[in-house]
Amino acid sequence: VAEQLALALAQLDERSRHIVSARWLAADKRTLQELADEYGVSAERIRQIEANALKKLKGTLPFSWHDG
Repeated sequence: VAEQLALALAQLDERSRHIVSARWLAADKRTLQELADEYGVSAERIRQIEANALKKLKGTLPFSWHDG
């Protein structure tokens, strides 16, 4: 499963991959606002990037998962 996730993440652009990793996969999960400050955009924009990335991942991964 980890290998499939790594392959799916590789399909994302670097920013999307970083946002998904920081929000969902990191031990010390980052907030939308923390990532917004890092990228110089709004928290809403980070949420949109994250949502699009998760949609792409769901289409790529062969197993089912939930949004939390």
